[in-house]
Amino acid sequence: MGRPRGYQRHPRFTKRLEATFSSGGLSYRGILSNLSRNGLFIRTNRGFAPGSAVDIELVMPDNTVCRLKGVVKRTLKTPMSSMKNGMGIELTEKDRAYLNFIESFNDEKEFVTKTPAPEFQIISCSACSVKNKVSNEKLSLGPRCGRCGTSLPVGP
Repeated sequence: MGRPRGYQRHPRFTKRLEATFSSGGLSYRGILSNLSRNGLFIRTNRGFAPGSAVDIELVMPDNTVCRLKGVVKRTLKTPMSSMKNGMGIELTEKDRAYLNFIESFNDEKEFVTKTPAPEFQIISCSACSVKNKVSNEKLSLGPRCGRCGTSLPVGP
């Protein structure tokens, strides 16, 4: 039995870093939006197909450059600009600078103090009975069911 969808073995950290990525002679730029010891997500409209081998260069906060290699595991591309288009990449080669950067989060616990976990409520849809996970911050926006689109009941 495989791991559930969305499961990660290693903790992920939110960090915005400039990334250049290339595969098959094509090279593009994107923004790293989260990373872990063995993977990362690059926000871009120029994602490669799953299974593609990718060379990645990250510009670190101190302006050093990390050189990584990976394989595209998933590509998200939607016509809506508000969605996070990009690629999920499993890293196959990491340099020491990248590993030191990841370890600094564990040492400093920066990910805990800078990005507190959002609080959610589980709301069952009255029309189709699907359970929807809704951020407390978005309750006032009139959330809708992710399956059928019915307005979700928001209590006091």
